[in-house]
Amino acid sequence: MIARVCLVVLLLIAPFEPRFTLPAGFFRLSLLEAIALPCFAVFAFTSRRRPMRLDAPPLLALCLLAGVALVSAGLADLEPGRALKFALRLGAMAAFAALVSRLDALDLKWGFRALALSGTCAAILAIAEGLGLRALDAFLGTFREIPFNVAGLRRASAGSEYPNLGAAMIVYALLTGVTLLRARPWIRAAFVAVMTLGLAFTYSRGAWLAGFVALLTLGWFERGVRRLLPSSAYLGVLTLLAASEEISRLRFGGENANDFYAATYQSVERLELRPSERVVVPVTVRNVGRRPWRAAEEIHLSYHLYEHSRRPLVDGPRTDLPRDVGPGDSVMLEAILRAPAKPGEYLLMWDMVHEDTTWFSGQGIKPGTAHLRVKDDSSVSAPAPPPSEAAPMAAIPDTLAWRPSRLDLWKIALRMWAENPLLGVGPDNYRWMYGTVAGKSVFDTRVFANNLFLELAATLGTLGLAAFGAAVALALHAGVPAAGRSDLSLIALSILVAVVVHGLADYLLAFTGHYLVFGFVMGVLSRPVAGPAAHGL
Repeated sequence: MIARVCLVVLLLIAPFEPRFTLPAGFFRLSLLEAIALPCFAVFAFTSRRRPMRLDAPPLLALCLLAGVALVSAGLADLEPGRALKFALRLGAMAAFAALVSRLDALDLKWGFRALALSGTCAAILAIAEGLGLRALDAFLGTFREIPFNVAGLRRASAGSEYPNLGAAMIVYALLTGVTLLRARPWIRAAFVAVMTLGLAFTYSRGAWLAGFVALLTLGWFERGVRRLLPSSAYLGVLTLLAASEEISRLRFGGENANDFYAATYQSVERLELRPSERVVVPVTVRNVGRRPWRAAEEIHLSYHLYEHSRRPLVDGPRTDLPRDVGPGDSVMLEAILRAPAKPGEYLLMWDMVHEDTTWFSGQGIKPGTAHLRVKDDSSVSAPAPPPSEAAPMAAIPDTLAWRPSRLDLWKIALRMWAENPLLGVGPDNYRWMYGTVAGKSVFDTRVFANNLFLELAATLGTLGLAAFGAAVALALHAGVPAAGRSDLSLIALSILVAVVVHGLADYLLAFTGHYLVFGFVMGVLSRPVAGPAAHGL
């Protein structure tokens, strides 16, 4: 009973990992990891008289993956201590899978019920956030750093760090609930509708596709006309949203938000002002994106000033749009520019901003640039230098206007893999190195390769990718025949399919809840299933 309670607790809190960490010796653990460790000890103690199924091929491959990660961490050039922590995470995932394979079927059934319940809570949070309930922001801030917006529309994070992670948890719960409620078709249909609506508000295309493919997998093992009802209802809800929501149509039509926030700027290239002088500068801005700029959405023109083209100095006042600006349209704005009080050479960058959402340059859009010379009082009457002697135009700092697309991140991962083919650059080191590989001195270290397999190839090399691929292939090989005899295996198989499909567009295993769910389903698929069909949970 105590093992069942621990499993239920782990899977109930799996989608909700607070951002704070706790000290644990040389490392810091998330709250979920701190709870998982004693739970693992309980699993090991309560099942100590049952044989450890380390002979199961999927478990052997997971152990090999953990071993490769440890060796890779030991050889990593960049902060091997941090790489070691992530290698230990993979070891914990393999250990959890082995412990799960020893649990009773009834314990596993309760685990899946907990996963369905927690994912349903995540879906409800996503619906509330998607419908505009901003009172949740303080609570959701426990789990995420900032709200997520695309083209001014909120992407629900569903209690996770990122929308794609919350979407994956909703998919896991959806697949579990569809199987749990097989005998209650009307309740199941309502459940699919609610879960799909929550998933839709995350606007995670990888999760949308993963959910559909996994539902088709579930339908393959059912009989009768009802086998395709969940996937049909799922597709129907997503289609209605895509037809009614501008953001969904845009998400299907482009890769990044720079398809929405795209602008060009025309203005003077050089300015000479007195210290603290205020002038009106005409700037013509053209919308070259696929979404209109609506004045009511608080889209404004502003600017950044950089001293010596590197040190950020100030952001300028906002200039309102006089009207809506559609794709392909231009508008001339009269921007107020105030010179710095200190004489010198400055880089002026015109930049559109969507208030409380993003600067256009933050979405990879190149700002308009100009050279600003602030003259001291003694040189007010001096003639301006001839063009040949004017200061050269400074380069745009690489802290702005670099937001790599998925394709860019994939190319960087392939380059890392090619340069470190056997063991990669070290566990979790992609996000700490991709900018350097791309020639950038400043970059966002929260960015992963946006592909599960390329991330593993870059960080763990060919050996790590082969071990993970073998684990997945062996689990699928064991799960397909078992799914026809056991609902436990069927749910685990469908979730594994979802992870593989979603992994083609996002990286999931860096986050505790997801590697726990992955270890859980791998453990279920490593159990022997014998005898006639054992459906019903």
